[in-house]
Amino acid sequence: MLLKRKKKRYIKVTLDTDVLYDGLWDNLPIAEDIIIQKSIEFFNDKEPCAIHRGAVQIRLIAELDNMLSDPQFKDLFCAYTGFSGQCELSFSQQ
Repeated sequence: MLLKRKKKRYIKVTLDTDVLYDGLWDNLPIAEDIIIQKSIEFFNDKEPCAIHRGAVQIRLIAELDNMLSDPQFKDLFCAYTGFSGQCELSFSQQ
C-alpha cells in the first residue's frame, strides 16, 4: 500500500530585498517575548522549558494557520513573529 505524503507548506518573508525568513511554515520563528507571554498564559511558566516552548510554538502556528484568510492575519503574524508590518509574505507547497 502506498502512503500519500502530505505536502509541506513553506513561507518566505521579505522586506524590500532582504529575506527575513525562508523555510517551513511549521518552523516559523516566534518572538521570544511572545513565547514567554504565552507560556505564562498557557502553563503559568515564566521560564519555559523546551517542551513548553515547543507547545507554545505549535499552538500559535496552528492559530495563525486557522486565520490565513482572515483580514487580521498579517497583524497577528507580525505580532507573533516580530517581523515588520511592511514585510511581504509568499507561500508555497512541496
